Amino acid sequence: MGDRWTRVQTFAEIESADDWTVLRNGLVVGRVFKDITQHNRPETWRWSVITIPSANSYAETLEKALEQVRARASDKWGHPPYGWKTLA
Repeated sequence: MGDRWTRVQTFAEIESADDWTVLRNGLVVGRVFKDITQHNRPETWRWSVITIPSANSYAETLEKALEQVRARASDKWGHPPYGWKTLA
């Protein structure tokens, strides 16, 4: 059985926000958003991975940015993911 990838709007109250939180099997592993500060290209998407090793860069489309997050996300964390509870 493969991983289940989903994305949710980071700021759900702002419908027009091109900002997505990327989840793998229900855990946050990264973020993708349209970077409007990069004026040298018509459309630039910034992606980041928060698992170890962390990484971030730019892509030309949302799809390419999501591909980069999926390719780089790992099962390694520098700390337990937020919301996890240690079972005694």
